[in-house]
Amino acid sequence: MSTRLFYSAIRTHLRLHKGFAAVPVRYYADIPKAYRPYGKTGDGHYGSTLGKQNVGYVEPVREKILSLAKTIPFSSKDSVFNIGDYAAADGSTAMAIFGELLTTLTDHHGPDTQFQVIYEDMEMNDFNSLFKRMSGIIPDPPSYLLEMDNVYVLASGTNFYKQCVPSNSMHFIMCLTSVHWLSKTPTTFKDSIYKDAMSSAEEKTALHKQADLDWETFLLRRSRELKQGGLLVIGACCEFVDRNSGEIRHLVDSFVRLLNEVWKEYSQSGKISKEEFLNTNWSACLHNMDQLRKPFDDKLSAVSGSGLSLLSAETAVNPDVFYNAWRKKKDEEGIDDREEFARMYVSAHRNWSNSTFMNGLSDSRSLEEKERIVDGMYDVVEKRIARMNPETFKDDLRFIYLVIRKE
Repeated sequence: MSTRLFYSAIRTHLRLHKGFAAVPVRYYADIPKAYRPYGKTGDGHYGSTLGKQNVGYVEPVREKILSLAKTIPFSSKDSVFNIGDYAAADGSTAMAIFGELLTTLTDHHGPDTQFQVIYEDMEMNDFNSLFKRMSGIIPDPPSYLLEMDNVYVLASGTNFYKQCVPSNSMHFIMCLTSVHWLSKTPTTFKDSIYKDAMSSAEEKTALHKQADLDWETFLLRRSRELKQGGLLVIGACCEFVDRNSGEIRHLVDSFVRLLNEVWKEYSQSGKISKEEFLNTNWSACLHNMDQLRKPFDDKLSAVSGSGLSLLSAETAVNPDVFYNAWRKKKDEEGIDDREEFARMYVSAHRNWSNSTFMNGLSDSRSLEEKERIVDGMYDVVEKRIARMNPETFKDDLRFIYLVIRKE
């Protein structure tokens, strides 16, 4: 039987027996377990919690973005100026800066310029909340679409370790707080959910090897997508050496350590199995400056050969908005509301961490049982944070900002 006749027979069988829903779809079986959004689809949970922290992350490179964007080659012969927000979540983080960027570019190129904004994220992303934000149904932060003409918004539900848009199509791409996520979990940390001082050399080597490979892959995919003269702006959660203790630390270090502490207690008490603790690994790697610069400093690397050139690389510390809210209430109202600080902190950071624990639990457990265990774990974490001093628990939100041009 020819291939054409074979597939025709399958289509006929499915139509007659109405069996489409029962046919296995290989694509969905390949969805990685690394991350699934937390919260009800379409309720804007990300932007109303973690988004309040993330929206300020662009500030250290804001002026640089607006200035350099005007140098991107674009003429009236081009049909559209393409802008990408990679790992966009529900669009809240980039809403304000994209509004400013579009205004700047419209003033620079003229009122008839057309723009296409493409929001990229994983297949399981809450795109429902994204488009509710864009249309103003979820009003905060205000959507730039409500005030602008000639702007067209699309979404790409594609893993950014793949090519997400056509080659040579993008003028500007921004990616904040996301390149630490790995394409797969490269090792099993025996004593923790993420690399720490007690991790073995083998565990650390496996993690960094995968991180280097993924970083190169990410950059090469973006190099294909960018037009000549296009810009790539990255804000990367980073690893750093603490000035006071000399310890190697990373973004939200205190929170990750507490998560690990409580999850280990769950294993020791029998609430989860030792195997489930081992299976709970944060599939991420917080980079340091040397790791991020490496593909650019090596002029013989594939990244350098692709035409990507590093314009700037800098480290900045962003304010912890939840700590600042606690401090302001204490200073202005005399209220030391540590319970509110803990609630806000856990509600925000559960967005990115929840799936790590859900994925660590055995598939023999029902979804309801998994949720009950993980809910209980976060309740314990929240209560412990509420008993701590926010002055000592808060983290320096250190980021490395890279501005890259496609030569």
